[in-house]
Amino acid sequence: MQFDVRDVRSGPRWRTYRTKLFRLVVCLFLFASLFQAEKDNRRLVRSRFQEAVDACQGFSQPLGVSDDTPFSTQISKLLLRIDHVFVLTTDICEIGLPRSFAGRASCVVGTKIDVCAPNKFIRGPYTHAMKVSFMHAAVLYLAQKANYRHVALIEDDVAVRHGVFSDNLSPDFGNILNSTWSMIRFGFRPFFLEKTSREPCPLECRCYVKQDMARDFCKLTKAGCDMRSSDFYVIHKTSYASLLSKLLDLKQANSKRIIDTAPMRSFANQWLILPQVSIQTKLDIPMDYQIGLGALYVKKCVLPRPVSRIASQQFLDSSVQYTVDIESHS
Repeated sequence: MQFDVRDVRSGPRWRTYRTKLFRLVVCLFLFASLFQAEKDNRRLVRSRFQEAVDACQGFSQPLGVSDDTPFSTQISKLLLRIDHVFVLTTDICEIGLPRSFAGRASCVVGTKIDVCAPNKFIRGPYTHAMKVSFMHAAVLYLAQKANYRHVALIEDDVAVRHGVFSDNLSPDFGNILNSTWSMIRFGFRPFFLEKTSREPCPLECRCYVKQDMARDFCKLTKAGCDMRSSDFYVIHKTSYASLLSKLLDLKQANSKRIIDTAPMRSFANQWLILPQVSIQTKLDIPMDYQIGLGALYVKKCVLPRPVSRIASQQFLDSSVQYTVDIESHS
């Protein structure tokens, strides 16, 4: 009996196979087309953003130098180890840095970059927050263009802690800079504690002191902790593109593009300085409440116990001074 291949290829099983194969090919084609369209759209958005920032005149200028700086000598020494410092302001940078920062610090003016921001990036709810986030995005773009290894971003309406820090602060900071990290946050707001402080510290918010490496800092090894505040942080060059992408993702709701909500919390390997150096003067909660939240966070989430005396007690030490009067802002 002779076997005819044509009988197999014309049978019902073959027709079913061809139909499934055709559907699979169509699905793969549509997926590839959608993926390419999404990629093209992101490229177009990024191109529009870059064109707007490149065309914006005078929004970033050299920061004035001054011996009357709000930062303690220890904090200034840490900042000198960063490639560039950007001070973000609404109109005029009131923060000055010592002469040793000449050529290494810039003032970024919000009212000037606001005019240049395409409407698609800032329209909708949370307009002010979107403008602030656009300004942070512009700074990240400048850092990318300059190929800085790391940059510090400081909003000039912060209150900065004055007081004695540990002698370990500078060597600890150097150890972190030489390791793998995404951000170092000098100011932080444990937003999850404002909802409830009765529950155990979430796993993603547990912050670990590495005694053999950085005793005056703790490390958030996981991503996802609802830790707010973008008032004072250092970011590594390996994180520029990812944070910038999240800030410019127009498919996300505005609430998901605010710099210190979803974008910053998406990074693992963040370090927090203990105790925090900066607190915000213009916020929906008083400054003394911010200090209390910071102390509560250290008590609940910083491990292993016990933490250093400075980290655990300086928060509520009445001798600690800030660059503004706490009581007048409470």
